[in-house]
Parts: sequence; C-alpha cells; structure tokens
Amino acid sequence: MKVSQENISKKKSKALVSAQDYSLRLISARPYSEKQIAGKLIKKGFSTEDTGKAVKKLKEYGYLNDETFGGRLIENGKRRLIGKIKLSYELYNKGISKSLIEELMEKLYSKDEEREAAFQAMEKKKVLLIKYRENELIFKKKLYDFLQSRGFSSTIIEDILNSKHF
Repeated sequence: MKVSQENISKKKSKALVSAQDYSLRLISARPYSEKQIAGKLIKKGFSTEDTGKAVKKLKEYGYLNDETFGGRLIENGKRRLIGKIKLSYELYNKGISKSLIEELMEKLYSKDEEREAAFQAMEKKKVLLIKYRENELIFKKKLYDFLQSRGFSSTIIEDILNSKHF
C-alpha cells in the first residue's frame, strides 16, 4: 500500500477537526480554562500540535477565555462565602495564571466584600456551634478554624471575632 502526501494531510486535518469537535462538545457542557481543555485533549490522545490548534481556534471564536472563566469562578465563590485565599487556590488548580488571578481578585473581590462574606459565613456557623457558646475561648477557636478553612485571611477573621457585632 502506497501512502501519499494527500492521505497524510487528510489524516492531520481529520485529527484537528475531531480535536475541535471534542473540545466544543466539552465546552458546551460547562466552561473550562485553556489548561483544562488542553489537558483533556492530550488525555484523549490528541497530539500537542492538534491540541494547540484547537485551543487557538476556540480562543479566536471567543469560546475559551481565562479571564471570563476566572471571573465566573470568583462570583460563584463570593456566593458560596469563600475567601480570597481559597478562591485563589481553586483558580490556580483550574489552570489560571497567578498574575491573572491577582488581577481578577483586585478587580472583582474587594476587602469589604470579603469581610462581608466572612461575616455571613460566621453568622451561619454560629447557629451550629451553639453548644460551645458557654466556653467563649473554644467557641471563638471553632469559628476561627471554620473561617480559616473557608479561605479568609487571619486579619479579617480577627477583625470579625473582635468586633462589637460578634
């Protein structure tokens, strides 16, 4: 069997089209970052060349944008009452660059919003910790640990626990 140059180029274009098709199918289900899509394509068995071309096409079409993806995750995190530290970690694990994370956090998640989210999270948790209310030290420690696990900074947590509203 003779392999012609035409057959090779058809196989390459077929692989590229199927990489694009697969990535479009993924994106139609839910949003992904560039790194996540590239990882899924590589894991599926597409070459790095086809993966790069597919990601580039998706970016050109506007289907893949790490800035809007990160913005959505930050807005979702604010609704879930999560602090900047944990949100930054989640964004980084999704493949967003550190510089973009810092830029998005500065734009979309102010100190006041984070403080308000921490306060709301604390108010919800206080109800569940009512049995520890008798011992103030243990009660505050439990709240501190909870808020820290939610990704709030120690300065914000201490401000809230030492405030008059506590």
